[in-house]
Amino acid sequence: MIRMAKRNEFKPDKMGGSFLGKLYLTKNQRKTILKWSLYALVLLIVSLLQDVVLCKLDILGATTDLVPVGITLVCLLEGAQRGCIFTAIASALFVFSGGAPGMYSMVFLTFLVILISIFRQAYLQKGFGTALLCVSVCLLLYEMANFAMGLFLGLTSGRYFAASVVTAVLSVVSVPVLYPICLSIESIGGETWKE
Repeated sequence: MIRMAKRNEFKPDKMGGSFLGKLYLTKNQRKTILKWSLYALVLLIVSLLQDVVLCKLDILGATTDLVPVGITLVCLLEGAQRGCIFTAIASALFVFSGGAPGMYSMVFLTFLVILISIFRQAYLQKGFGTALLCVSVCLLLYEMANFAMGLFLGLTSGRYFAASVVTAVLSVVSVPVLYPICLSIESIGGETWKE
């Protein structure tokens, strides 16, 4: 009898089962992972569209720059606290993918997007009009900063100033297409802003 009690005293864990079965994620954590994965997928699609199709579009020596538009929209919709981490990671990946003009673009993009996001969250209401205004200002400042750094490094000349402005304008034209997509992704898991 004692021998039987000792045999049943220790029960080893069940072996088998999937890794995801052992990994417990709450419903909110799954929604958060889905949201950020969809944001990354949108930026990947925008980057591919930019580098494969729209790079052939040439208006007055300028083309579009859609990845900074997508990064800016995500940061504006998510707010400065969550968006700044995404902006830093996404702008670093943008630079390392070869789509940005140089390493300095990572600093310009991250700094400008976070400043614009803080300004919008502090002084402006959430909506398409303010998002369009903030993206326009951010893209114009970003293109001007890249142009100024290109002049400083001797990579460009002053006659390409108009091309930088046209690039910012052509990029902002994509906001009405990207905004509803990013807004629908932002609604996954509830609202970020408490108004």
